[in-house]
Amino acid sequence: MPTIPHNRIALVTGVAGGLGHAFALRLALSGHQLVLTDRLPCTELVQVIRASGGTATELPCDLSDPVDVQRFAAEVLVQHGRVDVLVNNAAFMPHAPLAEINATLWRQVMTVNIDAPFLLAQAFAPGMTERRWGRIINLASSTVWGPPSGMAAYACSKMGVIGLTRALASELGGQGITVNAISPGLTRHPGSAANIPPEAFDFVRMRQFIPRTEVPEDMTGTLAFLASDDAAFITGQVLNVDGGGFGF
Repeated sequence: MPTIPHNRIALVTGVAGGLGHAFALRLALSGHQLVLTDRLPCTELVQVIRASGGTATELPCDLSDPVDVQRFAAEVLVQHGRVDVLVNNAAFMPHAPLAEINATLWRQVMTVNIDAPFLLAQAFAPGMTERRWGRIINLASSTVWGPPSGMAAYACSKMGVIGLTRALASELGGQGITVNAISPGLTRHPGSAANIPPEAFDFVRMRQFIPRTEVPEDMTGTLAFLASDDAAFITGQVLNVDGGGFGF
């Protein structure tokens, strides 16, 4: 596992969910100091990381409110001085057919899934540029390649994440900052298991080259790699961590 010099600070959004929880634990394991945020409490996760010898703090943020996102970013810089690794994991994923997507719902999806990552990158990129080192890691989704019914808003927002990843990689590549995205397939965790029928997991699993259901830990190694010095010459990429289901 790569060692992390200088106690780099990693900010992970959406840590109350399965993916964010796993990402935070893996980055703590590899030596990062963690700043964790969600609109739900994540005190238990902070305690787990501290009990294992890591460093973590919790700062709440409502990513659906751009004003609160900017307030949060400013508070992070006041309290911690910098962010070295930004993991834009949080997402809003409503299931609604086209006829039921009104302007309010559409804007909520875009605000959380694309506006918040943009605002956080905008807030922390200047410090990364000053230090000539930074990692921005966004979460895309396999739904952009084969959107299921009822996922128009979510799939569009995640395609926007890919566009943002490419654009920021181009703009920041000369500043020592890499920007990449991880694109998972359908992943089983408590939230998805409670809201997605079992047959959906079965359907996706049988269409993958690796015929088992994805879990959050399947992505944590990729995340740790992208956050490390070993990935210094990889940027603007979308890594499909989906068991070989890409394009299906």
